[in-house]
Amino acid sequence: MANFKQRTRRIWLTLIALIIVFFAFQIISPSGHWTCRQDFSVRGENLFNRTCLGQASPGERVARGAGGPLLLLADPVYLSVFAPRAFSQAEVTIVYRPHLSSSTPIFEAGFLADSKLWRYRLQPIYNLWLEKGLSDWNVIKEDTQLLFQKENRFTSISEFLNEWQTGESVCQSVNCIGTYNVDLQDYPPVLNLSTLTQADSNTVLPYTLRGAHQFYLYLSGNDLEVSGRLLDRNNNIEKDDAEFLIFSGQRAMASVKIEDDRSETEMSGEDSAPESFRISRNDLQPGLYRLEFRANDDLSLENLTVNSAYLSAINKIWPDGADPVRLYSDAPYLQAKAIDPAVLQDIRFGESIMELSEIYKQHEVKSNRAGIQTIELASGGVLLENNGVFAAQAEQLLNPEYPRLDRFAPLSGQLDYVFADYQPAEQLEDGWLKSSVIFASGDFYREKSNYNLILSAPGMRLDSGAGGLIEIKEISVKFSGKNLWDKIRELMLNL
Repeated sequence: MANFKQRTRRIWLTLIALIIVFFAFQIISPSGHWTCRQDFSVRGENLFNRTCLGQASPGERVARGAGGPLLLLADPVYLSVFAPRAFSQAEVTIVYRPHLSSSTPIFEAGFLADSKLWRYRLQPIYNLWLEKGLSDWNVIKEDTQLLFQKENRFTSISEFLNEWQTGESVCQSVNCIGTYNVDLQDYPPVLNLSTLTQADSNTVLPYTLRGAHQFYLYLSGNDLEVSGRLLDRNNNIEKDDAEFLIFSGQRAMASVKIEDDRSETEMSGEDSAPESFRISRNDLQPGLYRLEFRANDDLSLENLTVNSAYLSAINKIWPDGADPVRLYSDAPYLQAKAIDPAVLQDIRFGESIMELSEIYKQHEVKSNRAGIQTIELASGGVLLENNGVFAAQAEQLLNPEYPRLDRFAPLSGQLDYVFADYQPAEQLEDGWLKSSVIFASGDFYREKSNYNLILSAPGMRLDSGAGGLIEIKEISVKFSGKNLWDKIRELMLNL
């Protein structure tokens, strides 16, 4: 009897030890790999599939039948992805069926990289133009690089890039090269810098801007002077620090942090007294620069002044205040969103009128004519976005970027070439497609052991007749990083 009890005790202890080892293996992931996978076409997923990938949200943007795929009905959709620890790389694989149109040609996925500014790092899953829309163009494919040509001029991508990089006349017209998912820092800007105003002058932005912004500017000399005032609304509980960064291409040239040591109490709702700042540099080369203002929406930027004839907000501008606003943009469309009912209004964009009828809804309008567009608002408080730039005066517009191959790309007339870094989708049975993208995830935001995954199809909306939908059959995220033995060796070397 005693031997039986001892054997039973040993069996239970062994079982408990195995369970502990199993869960420790899952938590520590000593192999350096972790996979989170969910098959939406299978009912009754097991515990791990159900917990490693969170519920898709917001709920009204998705649907799912009994045992059917996950349906993406509107953009964007978010899912949390559990990982037992931080990893340096993440490979996302999605099996899907896209029902998209020229109004919604792009499907991308990515992760939250900056929680303070709510920035996601996205990569392409599916691009309708690259898969089907340019079928009558000549195409050259080398690895993941694609070159589409209206006229069969180049025989290789290297020939095209060499002529482009050396400044030869690739284009017969301005902005004839469309790009997608390409790092352009090694290529000449679309602008001819010699045609820009070289005289020193100060530009003052006459509107208060809310939250983070980025700007293009051009320096004709070696000095940079940036000044203005910060205003803190004190509507949130955290300190509202700010940072200015200066970039040449992708290279950070300088950064200046402004800590929140203002006397007003956070969460008081009391506006702080304006805090003046000045940034001076005298070691820069003449050329194009990007000025980035990093801050949350509790901070406003007033009276921004730079010693440049050009000052253009990149992709978005959020003017604040009760005074009328007049802006200019080089993009043929405008997206607008209000978060306060008091600022709902009609916005003039070129010759068109857009009515803001709901808060938190992204409204959209396209211009009937090409060229620079005028934007007129009765008051500030409206977030404006597009894929171009904004300025207070038309002559201050500065955009060194090539046209992006998105849903507003001018395929019918302006473009002669499309250059992309893109892996076409793998064809599966019954119309299903499979795409994989790899991220360097070392700096991704991770909270309570979860990464934040976004699925985005710009333009896909519940209230849009041309919105389309995407069926998701399966999502798999494979994380990888240092294994246990790598960490041990690293610790030993540091002893």
